[in-house]
Amino acid sequence: MTSEPTFIFETRFPLRHTDSFAGTPFVHGGVLLALTEIALDAYDRASGVPSRRDLIRVQSHSQIRYRSPIRWDDEAIVRLRCTELSPGRLVFEAQVAAASSGDVAAEFTHRYVYVDPSTGRATIPEDWSAIVAAIGDYEEDVQIKSSP
Repeated sequence: MTSEPTFIFETRFPLRHTDSFAGTPFVHGGVLLALTEIALDAYDRASGVPSRRDLIRVQSHSQIRYRSPIRWDDEAIVRLRCTELSPGRLVFEAQVAAASSGDVAAEFTHRYVYVDPSTGRATIPEDWSAIVAAIGDYEEDVQIKSSP
């Protein structure tokens, strides 16, 4: 993430003292990662991504860069954007920032794949074109590929 990305989707989460790391006032990095996952559900609703029950969307991998600590007595602002779609696969960038200062605490790149839970295999959802259309209409600059 070399330039300042444009995020359309943003949500806030309260933080708690139980989110802190090793007796410090700072939120554990794993909590920040979890907040991006929770925000993804809200992103789906905001963008109109069809709800799935027969397939699950799972992370294939994530890249995280921690920039500054965020205190447990603050709120977290989570921003998401989809940057790439290819059949059955999605790439999202995320930022988590401190609500009190706006300072970015962490930047993420998550790669997802749809998986059939009965087989454990990656699969392309039958309504993939509806997923692409919803995200393509919602995002300003998403790269859409025809093959993985």
